[in-house]
Amino acid sequence: MAMLLAGVIPANAAAGVACHVERPSTPDAALKALIDGNLRWANDAQEYQRQDKAHRKCVAEKGQTPFAAILSCSDSRVPSELIFDQGVGDLFVVRNAGNSTDELVTQSLAYSVEVLGVEIVVVLGHQFCGAVTGAVDHYPKPAPLFLTKIYDAVKAAKGTLGAKAENKDALVESSIDQHAILEAKTLEKTAPFDKFVQSGKLKIVAGRYDLDSGRVVFLGSAAQ
Repeated sequence: MAMLLAGVIPANAAAGVACHVERPSTPDAALKALIDGNLRWANDAQEYQRQDKAHRKCVAEKGQTPFAAILSCSDSRVPSELIFDQGVGDLFVVRNAGNSTDELVTQSLAYSVEVLGVEIVVVLGHQFCGAVTGAVDHYPKPAPLFLTKIYDAVKAAKGTLGAKAENKDALVESSIDQHAILEAKTLEKTAPFDKFVQSGKLKIVAGRYDLDSGRVVFLGSAAQ
């Protein structure tokens, strides 16, 4: 992959910035744009920017310059562009059941960082996640890969909750958060993300989307 120069949008994507002149240019600005967009979504105040025919034509001709990459669950109730109120070309989205990392996911996200120049990567879990519920139900027995990928999070949640882990709902809720946090930490320590994070050019955060409120709760160091 072509390497992204520190703080510089790749030449093959630079022209696309003209399609989004207010594109966030720092990790903190990117996080704020996501938070603000989610607040609009949760309050039914969406702006529906950068979705019209002229913008679609612009990004088709000049290229994409997403400012954020989202690793989210495949659940149909978690559409990233909608819940963050963003437009066409704003988000680079990778989805699978349980928002887990593997080689293909890592390489896809690396493309968004190295080639497209995203400022932030969000690992987004969600309330009432079926994959996490399945992992809790099967832990620690053999199970399909998409469930066993979540076992470390279930183990961490049990350790955090102690006796409260006997409550399945509490265990699922905690496992959802732990899984997003652990996957974000894994990415932070993985090449090529590690050097971008260390240089301050990239932020990797974990979050949870609450289906009932429409709000995204950021976790760990990015908690709001």
